[in-house]
Amino acid sequence: METKFNEDLQPKKKRVRRTEWQERLPIKPVLSAAVIVLLIAVLVAINRPMTTVLSSPELDVIRSSGVLRVGVDDGVTGMYQNGSGYERAIAEQLATLIFGQTEGVSFVPVDRYTGPLRLSDGDVDLVLMSMQSFPQEAFAKNAVPFFTDRCVILAYVPYDSLAGKTVAVLEDTPSETLLYQYLESVEPELVVHPAADYYSMRVQLRAGTVDAVCLPRTVAASWREARTQILSFDLGAIPYYAIAKKDSVLLEVCDEFFYDWQNDGTFRAWAKSFGVEWGANG
Repeated sequence: METKFNEDLQPKKKRVRRTEWQERLPIKPVLSAAVIVLLIAVLVAINRPMTTVLSSPELDVIRSSGVLRVGVDDGVTGMYQNGSGYERAIAEQLATLIFGQTEGVSFVPVDRYTGPLRLSDGDVDLVLMSMQSFPQEAFAKNAVPFFTDRCVILAYVPYDSLAGKTVAVLEDTPSETLLYQYLESVEPELVVHPAADYYSMRVQLRAGTVDAVCLPRTVAASWREARTQILSFDLGAIPYYAIAKKDSVLLEVCDEFFYDWQNDGTFRAWAKSFGVEWGANG
């Protein structure tokens, strides 16, 4: 039945039929594949941020100079002694990541006093040592240690107890922290004698003004004398970190690869080859 309403209706537009070649286009599979590729790219970017970090402006400057300058605690057994050790192996691996070869690394001897100065002056890009951090706020350590050392007592006499004994320790270091924790929790009669440097500790031990010294095991092994003995007191473990300017991407690089090298056994293989043992927390 025709009505006025029917007459006013616009005629329906005919659907334009796609040509045969358009019908054959795999539009849905192509779109699905594109979405999958995009998701994979996002996941890779999330899980492997090193691709972005390694292309940072900071590392571009280091590459343009052709040298990664690494400060090392020179003369420490297993760490960096006679041009060999843990710190050299780490620095060469980092240079390989940045330059593609180990030749692009320069080693600069530093200690806890010269390390911050070298970083501030731009003489080194990174410092590897047992300091948890430098006191200045401008510097930071990475989160994952590259080595964990045992804190030990070095003495001329094999004491059974540290009660009443005066023990020298380098001030503002992880060793001092562990020694005070031992005093508070195990031996309240221990006398802690903070020292400014390792040389004065050695002089005091030789002179008999202190009964023993507290050191990282690698340091104790580096300058122990024929009559000195490493005593078996369980004080705790000292982590060795990488230290750089607070905003340095080198710390991110170190965290990423230190974690990998811990899990894949690289660090323990190096420890064995350099004759050092990981501490209790390693």
